Amino acid sequence: MQRQCAASFFNFELGFFMRTHSIALLGLTVISAPLTGQTLLSTDRIWDKATSIEYALANNTDLGAAKLMIDIAESRLDQTGVLPNPSLELNYANDFAYNNEGEDNFSVGFSQSFPLANRLRKAKAVSRVDIAKAKMEVRQLEISIVESISAIVLEIQIADNRRRSLERLLSSNREIASFIESRIESGEYSQLDANQAKLDALSLEQAINQLNDERSHLTHSLAPLLGLPPETEIEFAESDDIDPMAPLPAYDPNLFERHPEFQLATLDAFSAEAEIALAQSENWEDITAQVFWQNERSVDEPFGLGTDRFVGLKLSLPLPLRKKGDLRANEQRIAQDQARRKAASIKLRVLHEVEHAHHEVEDLQASLASFKDNVITLANTQFEEMRSAYREGQVSFLEFLRTQSQLRDFENDYLDTLESFARARLKLELSLLAGPGLENQ
Repeated sequence: MQRQCAASFFNFELGFFMRTHSIALLGLTVISAPLTGQTLLSTDRIWDKATSIEYALANNTDLGAAKLMIDIAESRLDQTGVLPNPSLELNYANDFAYNNEGEDNFSVGFSQSFPLANRLRKAKAVSRVDIAKAKMEVRQLEISIVESISAIVLEIQIADNRRRSLERLLSSNREIASFIESRIESGEYSQLDANQAKLDALSLEQAINQLNDERSHLTHSLAPLLGLPPETEIEFAESDDIDPMAPLPAYDPNLFERHPEFQLATLDAFSAEAEIALAQSENWEDITAQVFWQNERSVDEPFGLGTDRFVGLKLSLPLPLRKKGDLRANEQRIAQDQARRKAASIKLRVLHEVEHAHHEVEDLQASLASFKDNVITLANTQFEEMRSAYREGQVSFLEFLRTQSQLRDFENDYLDTLESFARARLKLELSLLAGPGLENQ
């Protein structure tokens, strides 16, 4: 008998496990289905900055979870401002333990509490501010995602710029190497010159390969921001050259109406104001009204046992002798002052950031223009003349290599300054909330 019970129990457990395991596998299949769809979608498109930001704002997983805060806040609003449930009150008493004359008393009534001083309306005002704060916190996360994508895209653009510069030098180097190879048999150049030209070309190719690897790592780092699976391959479009003369974003007078950090501090002040009103309303406790029906049987001499029935109304009025709400209201006044000071501090900080970034961009623009006109142009002219002179046998190969190395150093210096300019301009755009995903309120 015990063996049969044990076998039955084992079969039950095994069946339960198989059913549970099947349900779990089905759940994993359902969960993984959208991810598989995203992978297929991502491989069919070429990404750029605008499409990356648009897709991230719709599919970022952290953002999707954060948006539920708005639903939670709205749900709290539905709970706020609702009257407490009424109470059913039953009373019964008799004299069986004393005179036992058959006297008794029975009553049934309904009581309802009613908040005073518009407390429910003021509680709803607090919840409405909480909804606005939840929306602004979501907007703050959206801007953080846009900033992260913009920074990665800028690094991709910088890598593309450097690669194109190296490819121009590599093309010139290969041309020289081919020219040397064609003149070795005639004895005009030695194999040592040809080998040195090949080594320079290999050095440039290695630098280009490193930039390509860096670009691949950067594009892959976009996947979590886009809400894509880790195995997704992202193809990012070739970036345009960084244009130091591109128009700069202008200051928007409505900037702080769209600035989530400033708006959150402002909403904190509004929330404290609403909390003050709610706290002051709590000085008056609820008024309670009761409607009841009462049946009373009692002995009435000389008539004996009789019955009386009553319908009545009962009111309970609180007396505001101890105003405990004022203590919490005082705390909220301090919080309101703190929020206003914080908002003013944020505004001042943002204005300083905008001013500093604007000066930095203008200074770098002037530096780039001067560097390009006075150094890069001359270095390129010198390089072309040296290459022609080398072809004519007027200068040695060592002199030509020195000129080429000098041009490469100048271009690296120029690219360093250009990259500093691009980062400063991005800082200006972010501080002004200008660009894709930032301009909408």
